[in-house]
Amino acid sequence: MDVQRYISSGIIESYVVGLLPTQEAREVEQAIGLYPEVKAAVEACRQDMERYVQLHAITPPKGIRKRLMEVIENEDSPEGETLLPEELRDPVLEEDAPSAGFKLSIPRERIWQYALVLAVVLLIISLVMNVRYANRHKALKQQHEELISTHNKATADHQSLQSKLQHTEQELLLLKDPAFKWIRLSGNSKHAGQFATICWNPQSKEVYLLAQSLPEPAADQQYQLWAMVNGKPVDAGVFEMGPQRTALQKMKDLAAAQVFFITLEKKGGNASPTPDQLFVSGKVNG
Repeated sequence: MDVQRYISSGIIESYVVGLLPTQEAREVEQAIGLYPEVKAAVEACRQDMERYVQLHAITPPKGIRKRLMEVIENEDSPEGETLLPEELRDPVLEEDAPSAGFKLSIPRERIWQYALVLAVVLLIISLVMNVRYANRHKALKQQHEELISTHNKATADHQSLQSKLQHTEQELLLLKDPAFKWIRLSGNSKHAGQFATICWNPQSKEVYLLAQSLPEPAADQQYQLWAMVNGKPVDAGVFEMGPQRTALQKMKDLAAAQVFFITLEKKGGNASPTPDQLFVSGKVNG
């Protein structure tokens, strides 16, 4: 059973005010025993109704109790009749007067009972409508929030796909451009089997890198690309791993290079390479 939908249906309020048929009331009582959420909703509804009654309670005028007791004690005497307000006194009937038609006579105590029942019914209807409106408002608000969340997720997914598409298009352009040189960097004896690829355009000085099979570094370490230019190492920048290992990453521009190599350095990189942390290297042909 969908407990939240069951609670929002309005059956809880009808059960609390006693408007449900016997069979449906028994079903609610079974649900109370099976589902703590239903039990909590019933208790909350009862408390809400009690607070509503207390909030709208009307304090009777001072002296009304004393006056009512005097009326009850002298109900059958002429004095009791004079204590009642004019509109509640028994009408004086003249036996000899012609009848103007049928007239329904309702005892005073019945009038008070009917008025009380009507007031209670109106109060119950008001409470049920208020609770149903609140539940409906809550359900609509939840649906609105779910739609916003779905929209935001769809927007994020769309942006991610757009970014991947742009990277793919860029890679295709690089593959088609004859000005770019592709240099494969291979691992030394210590790191045999590992490799990365450099895409370099000597004319535009652009450098791109594919990390490929390099292992993930520690959290406080990062790979750094270097270029050997006239016998001196030149920093070409650090790069990311994880999901970025299979994507072309833009590195620092280089006008010249005879060899490219990658070392493992502290996070953020070093001013000069650490020789014993050399992972892969490759010569530039031509």
